[in-house]
Amino acid sequence: MHFSIQQRFSIWAGLGLLSVVLMAVLVGLWQFDKIKQTLAAQSYEVTRGQVEDYLQVLASDTAGELSTPLLSAMHSIQGVASAMNAVVKSEGNHDRRELAIRMLEQTLSDHPNFLATYVAFEPNALDGADKLAKQTKGSDAAGRFMPYVTRDNNDFMVALLEGLEDKNLDENGNRVGEYYLCSKESGKSCVIDPYLYPVDDKEVLLSSLVAPIKVHEQFIGIAGVDISASFLQSVISDVESRLYDGRGRTLLVSPRGVISGHSQHPYLIGQNLRVLEASIRDNLREVAASDETRILHSKQQFIVMKPFHLPGNEQRWIAYMEVPEEIVMADVIKQNQFLELAQERFITTTTILGLFLSLLGVFTIWLVARKSIRPLTEMTTLVTSIAEGEGDLTQRLNINYRDETGKLSLLLNTFIEKLQNLVKQLLPVASDVSELSSEGRQISVETSIQMLEQESLIEDMVLTMNEMAASAQQIAASAERTSQFVQYANDATTVGTEVLQKRTVTIDHISQSVRQSEVAVQSMAKNVDNILKIISVFDDIALKINHLTNQSTDNPTVSKNKAEPDLVTEQIRNLASQTHQAVADMRKQLTIMQQSNQLALNTIDLSGQHVSETVELAQQAESALNDINQAIEEVTEMTLEIAAATEQQSAACDEVNHNLSEVSRLVHLTSKGAQQLRGVGNELDLAAGRLQEKLALFKV
Repeated sequence: MHFSIQQRFSIWAGLGLLSVVLMAVLVGLWQFDKIKQTLAAQSYEVTRGQVEDYLQVLASDTAGELSTPLLSAMHSIQGVASAMNAVVKSEGNHDRRELAIRMLEQTLSDHPNFLATYVAFEPNALDGADKLAKQTKGSDAAGRFMPYVTRDNNDFMVALLEGLEDKNLDENGNRVGEYYLCSKESGKSCVIDPYLYPVDDKEVLLSSLVAPIKVHEQFIGIAGVDISASFLQSVISDVESRLYDGRGRTLLVSPRGVISGHSQHPYLIGQNLRVLEASIRDNLREVAASDETRILHSKQQFIVMKPFHLPGNEQRWIAYMEVPEEIVMADVIKQNQFLELAQERFITTTTILGLFLSLLGVFTIWLVARKSIRPLTEMTTLVTSIAEGEGDLTQRLNINYRDETGKLSLLLNTFIEKLQNLVKQLLPVASDVSELSSEGRQISVETSIQMLEQESLIEDMVLTMNEMAASAQQIAASAERTSQFVQYANDATTVGTEVLQKRTVTIDHISQSVRQSEVAVQSMAKNVDNILKIISVFDDIALKINHLTNQSTDNPTVSKNKAEPDLVTEQIRNLASQTHQAVADMRKQLTIMQQSNQLALNTIDLSGQHVSETVELAQQAESALNDINQAIEEVTEMTLEIAAATEQQSAACDEVNHNLSEVSRLVHLTSKGAQQLRGVGNELDLAAGRLQEKLALFKV
């Protein structure tokens, strides 16, 4: 699909404008989202700070509301303790115990919110008359003064305190006698943790406030008051109602971890801290240990824990407040929802406005492009009429714009004018080109014929050089085979020389063996002579023995005296005869052996002479073979030189053949070029004709 310049310009400009609008919209959306997030974060932080400040102020106010009644009661009981101190120090015969009871009744009468008042002294600390006051009003069986004064309709009732110094722990971990032991051990006023106590068949949360009675800084007893701790729950409930319309949670925890007030679960009042969640319990213990107000944000809850204590008393109470984050941040959530809605409206409005402006811009660009492209359309029409029409070069453009299109139309008019002049000049040139092409075609024909003749001659020379190269290669091959045959002969001669040398060595060994045999035979002949001499001695001895035997036989005297030895003598004679016969036989055999040895000695001498002659002949043959071997080496060297020369001649022939082939190729190319030149001449002639025809089409 092809687009015009106007269409392409409009499309790309429209896309660019749309991209800019979209980018602006995206930047606006991003900026709006960033502003929204910043506002949300700032609103959250500001609201959170306000909530924390509000909760902290409310916790402080709550601590004040809770401590005020306790502080008032503490001041009252401290006044009672001071009065009791004065009673102890007073002089006179008045009844101090009765006076103390009346003071307790008066205090109870002055403070309707007090449930009971009481004092308790160390043994004999009040008046030193405990033994005299046994079982009297306000005294126990030992006389110890410990009255407990309560209301009885419109009168007062005096009872005795119980568990005064009992250190056993109750269910909340407090000592039973804590109300007495606390001030006794610390020497200070104490607020006893609230506890449930039955009053008129009802469980009432009570709290005891005690102050020490001292004389000369020495502890002698306590003065105390029991008050109802229900006002603590009332304060907690009131605070809870003011805490975001009662949607929070408020607790009050005593110094020893007893729940003294709970806005949501009153039934937990009087129980130990361990009935609460582990997280709340741990946080309360940490705050009690640090004595610092703590604000937490945990589990989508805002939590404030405010520790407080009464003046002059180190026991810490803790006010606990908890508000859900969704309640506190309701305005922030509404603001975020409003911003989300505003963002959606902004996106919709910006998108619609951007699309409208983009379409308006594209339409405007279309009109501007159309007006700008109009001169180009006229130029295209003119060039088309010249190219596809009659080629009228007399036409001109009439555009008077002072921009690039005006300059382009002026240049196009100039180009058409120059083209008109060029066509006028080319009309006579076409005929000249046709004539020159005919002459070039004739020259190319003659050149082609001459190149063909040269190519034929060069091919003959190439054949001749190929035959010379083949002959040289045959000579080289024959020389190489001759060299191989000579080498074979040389190898055979070398082998024969080696064999002859080995034979000569063998003959030398035989000659040495013959000489050794000759020496051995001569030695054996000498030994035979020596044996013959020994045998002669044996023969003489045998003859003598035989002679002596004969003499002994011929003597009759001996024969008569020795009849038995005759047999022995006969045997000796026989042995001597046999020895003589054996010696004769041995001499005969040795004589034969001596003759044989002489014959062998003569034969060995003759063999030694023949062996010496054979050694001389072998040496002469070895010398002749060495001469043949040297001659073969010379023939081999000459054959190798002939082969090398033949190979050089063959290489030269190959080089000449290669050069002739290259010349033949060049001649062939020249011939082919001449033929192509002839074809080009023909084409040039045709082109000149067509050029003349085309130029004739232009109107100049």
